[in-house]
Amino acid sequence: LEPSYYSTDLMSDIMSGGGSSRLYQSLVKEQKLFSNIECYHFGSTENGLMSIEGKLVKGVKMEDAEKAVMAEVEKIKTMLVSEQELQKVKNKTESMIAFEDMSVMNRANSLAYYETLGDAALMNEELPRYGKVTAEDIRSEAGKIFREENSSTIYYLAKGK
Repeated sequence: LEPSYYSTDLMSDIMSGGGSSRLYQSLVKEQKLFSNIECYHFGSTENGLMSIEGKLVKGVKMEDAEKAVMAEVEKIKTMLVSEQELQKVKNKTESMIAFEDMSVMNRANSLAYYETLGDAALMNEELPRYGKVTAEDIRSEAGKIFREENSSTIYYLAKGK
């Protein structure tokens, strides 16, 4: 995997990795625009491909919600992530990797996955690669990924709307 995979993966966790994530705090809890919102990184198949999707609260205009999402995207592009926020997602990732490896089946799946990438031993390098990611790496990747000419928006409407 490319080094940018790790910063992009951590960025997606900062954006939507649980109740304390940026998108959830701002758009669900504070502004009450969405009932839920997620950010996904499709790095294992297409590094840098990200998706932000959410379900609007009834009565919220899609255009207003999109503007609010773009404001959060602009923040991650222009402002450095705090060391506390970065360490939190690194710790979460470390825990996830450790717990995945406790199951023989998960370990076998991981070995098979890394072998399809070209080298099963890469599995042992994953955690140190996450550890090397800096706040500047995340800001830099956000600037590369979140460009207007690099994005598409799809509105899903309820039937009959």
